[in-house]
Amino acid sequence: MSIAQHNVGNANKRSGLNGARATCHGPKRGQSLVEFAIGLLVLLLLVFGVVDLGRAVFAYNSISHCAREGTRYAVVHGAESPTPIGPADNDPALDNLLRAKYAVGLDTSRLTINSNWAGGNNAPGATVTVTVRYSFQSAILFALPLSLQSRSSGTIVN
Repeated sequence: MSIAQHNVGNANKRSGLNGARATCHGPKRGQSLVEFAIGLLVLLLLVFGVVDLGRAVFAYNSISHCAREGTRYAVVHGAESPTPIGPADNDPALDNLLRAKYAVGLDTSRLTINSNWAGGNNAPGATVTVTVRYSFQSAILFALPLSLQSRSSGTIVN
């Protein structure tokens, strides 16, 4: 008998096992699996929550960009421009431009664009306001759409 076998044998005698292997099974057999499943569920909810938050920030950034660009376009395409838009509220030309060019990555069926020329006037010095609303649908909170809105105003220069 080697020294290692002798030491193992002595350890088993001290523990009262007499050669039998110690196991930690029994009534706690599935505990590790349950703990892993619960931990994995929490981890996945956290990861998907962070991804969903990123999507919401992207959507808000996109509608803010749409509002700014819509205002910029309306400011430089006033009454004295070769290609004027307005002064009727919710000008379809501005709406179509923003949906086609600046609402990239958004579901345009959930996008609302309102344009308003103060006093119905698109002459230089008048004010134009563009409001963009978007109904963001979360992937985790299935039944709770989040309403995002951005507004931008500017003074017509041309």
